[in-house]
Amino acid sequence: MTGDTQSKTVLTMSNQDYPGLYQGADAASASAQKIYFLLQQIYLGSLIIGGLTGMLTSLFTGSVLTGTYTVMAIVLAIGLLVLWIGRARQDDSAWFDCRAIAESVKTATWRYMMIAAPFQNHGTIDQEFISELQEIRKARPECQKHFAGVAAASNPPITDFMRKVRESAYEDRKHFYIEQRLCDQKSWYFRKAKLNAGESVRWFWWTAGLQSIAVIAAIIQAAAGGVGFNMVPILTTCAAAVAAWNQMKRHDELKKSYALASQELNELEVIARNLANESDFPQLVEQIEEASSREHTMWCARRDVLLRRTGAKAR
Repeated sequence: MTGDTQSKTVLTMSNQDYPGLYQGADAASASAQKIYFLLQQIYLGSLIIGGLTGMLTSLFTGSVLTGTYTVMAIVLAIGLLVLWIGRARQDDSAWFDCRAIAESVKTATWRYMMIAAPFQNHGTIDQEFISELQEIRKARPECQKHFAGVAAASNPPITDFMRKVRESAYEDRKHFYIEQRLCDQKSWYFRKAKLNAGESVRWFWWTAGLQSIAVIAAIIQAAAGGVGFNMVPILTTCAAAVAAWNQMKRHDELKKSYALASQELNELEVIARNLANESDFPQLVEQIEEASSREHTMWCARRDVLLRRTGAKAR
């Protein structure tokens, strides 16, 4: 009994235990996401700095004024260049597509380890799993260039850890799945829902605050008949940039979908812990995998990205 408890405590799933395709796609997706948001930050920052510089032109004359306009032109030109670089690189597409690959491989991996459809016991199961990975990869050939340089991408398609879990006793597999997949995914969705709810409120108040100050500044300008130092343009630019950033991060949208996914997995956890028959376990795994990937499926749909479903035949 002590040995069983110890094995259940020690056995954990890490990125290195997934197929090389998952590790490569996961790393490439994270890198593309980071670059995408960095370029967006630079672009929005250039608009804010350009607006601030434009506001300062009312304070200067002569050569200083000329220099100020020069700085503003350079900053706005940098923003325009970054905009074109972002369009050419298409890091958002790389982020979405590589994430779709990673999530498809992830759910296939758990189905394989749990002996769930379509990877149930028969002689050619390893070949079928590898074929599934090949179909996932071939569905997005353009992603190869993004994770080709990731060393982990060349790791085996079926790791020793995956085989170990698949060959373990039913109760051990069930416990491992509940703790390392179901509860881990539920906790992840809960944390993300809470984080996005907080970020949504924070960025809303930043936008509202800047807009309110702009309104006050405009009223002062109107009452004074116009003064030289006009803050309204830079304040409205900042408010628009903050609103654009909040929209780009989709905090309002994600807090709802993550909370719903967490609640659904919480309900399935109760069913999983009270499951008595081993024959019902594969079907439960399928339900949990569907629930785990439903939010990501919606995420892909919003971005017009095709998410390959495990076991589905390519058209």
